[in-house]
Amino acid sequence: MIRLHVIAEGQTEVRFVKDLLNPHLAAFNVFADARSVMTSRDGSRFFRGGLKHYAKPRKDITLWIRQEQKQPDAWFTTMFDLYALPSDFPEYHEAKQEPTPYARVARLEKAFGLDMDCLCSVDTITSL
Repeated sequence: MIRLHVIAEGQTEVRFVKDLLNPHLAAFNVFADARSVMTSRDGSRFFRGGLKHYAKPRKDITLWIRQEQKQPDAWFTTMFDLYALPSDFPEYHEAKQEPTPYARVARLEKAFGLDMDCLCSVDTITSL
């Protein structure tokens, strides 16, 4: 069994994971759950959704990974809109110079993986 944790930009992506992706992946013994990025906190209330600054998803992802670090069946991925990435995302400005959207995404994914101190990629998840 694999538990796939998806850190999503907002509620639409979370619903997609829960309503469509999880039922499909369950047939392959992969169980997906999702939560949107925590953007702010007011006492005991948490607010989630939207990416204005890269520090917010980075912190949220790091905390979730730490919570699951001793679980070998836990995997992580993200679901962010390319067009709405914050300008402080790793190599954001360099990626804008890439000639195609695919090259831009590849550069952003690599920079993100390096920043998160791992070389996780979409290829790992699609090979399941």
